[in-house]
Amino acid sequence: MMKKTLVALAAVAVTGGVFAQATMTGAIAFGFQSDTTSSNVTTSGMGIEDSEINFAVSEDIEGVGKLSAGTGYAGGGRGVAVTTNNTDITFTLANGAKIKMASAKGAEYLSGGVAGAGANFEADLTYTTLVSRTSNDSFSVALPVATGLTLTVTNTEADVVVGTGSAAAAATTPVQRYNTAALQYKAGPVVVDGQFRAYDNQVTNSTSSVNTKNRLSASYDLGVAKIGAGVDQNTYTYGNTKTNTLVGLTIPMGSLTLGAQMLTVTASGNATSSSNYTRSGALAGGMYSLSKRTYVTGQYWTGDVGGTSNQTGYLFSLYNTF
Repeated sequence: MMKKTLVALAAVAVTGGVFAQATMTGAIAFGFQSDTTSSNVTTSGMGIEDSEINFAVSEDIEGVGKLSAGTGYAGGGRGVAVTTNNTDITFTLANGAKIKMASAKGAEYLSGGVAGAGANFEADLTYTTLVSRTSNDSFSVALPVATGLTLTVTNTEADVVVGTGSAAAAATTPVQRYNTAALQYKAGPVVVDGQFRAYDNQVTNSTSSVNTKNRLSASYDLGVAKIGAGVDQNTYTYGNTKTNTLVGLTIPMGSLTLGAQMLTVTASGNATSSSNYTRSGALAGGMYSLSKRTYVTGQYWTGDVGGTSNQTGYLFSLYNTF
């Protein structure tokens, strides 16, 4: 929702005949959030939801292609676990290939990913219950292989301990590396994305150290509504799996946008039956634009996907972007 703003005086830099244009975006938001558990324990409060500023620059490099770079700073707010914003440098070559080097927050694949649909205005079911987002250093190459079809290979080093956080490996290595191959298809209203990820530095025979990850999502934009669905599955070195499945719907209605998500989390193959489960949750929300830069959001969620049975909550926020 953030709008691009031309940075005065620094917007156009002339160096050896090469033009570079810089943009600045940002957001400030204040809101109220409340969560209630099945035992009627409620936590709530007001606060800054978001405070950030981001800079980006791009230029044409003769004989090579286009270079773009960006970085950002977060001033505060609940947000996610990581407070730093993304930093990246991207080369776009004349043949359409892209080479990207970045330090970025982990993406919310199911609801905030390329094929996501639903109430992903600020919080969503993946953000509130499933994903502990960390800062990741990555190097990726994206190659157009056919019309609308792109293959991307990424090597990533995550600033977390091995797998999903095994303490046994923390003294061995400070980072967990993984390689991801992604195939994405875009044609008109259709988006399909499939990914395979393999982890290294694993803990043998562990129910919490990830061995591989498989992802698949798709969406279709009908114009009057956008529908999407996806699955995200971890397979651990013990052989057990955890599968997250989400379906979403987004309906634009002029200044108002409505959305909903339904999520199922299934754990299976664990050594004890108590560790195997199926949980579900749902979220509905809306966003209303007061102007081109200012909007309000409201969301309500319920379910036990985070392990707390029958948890409910709601969130209201006022956003100003630039």
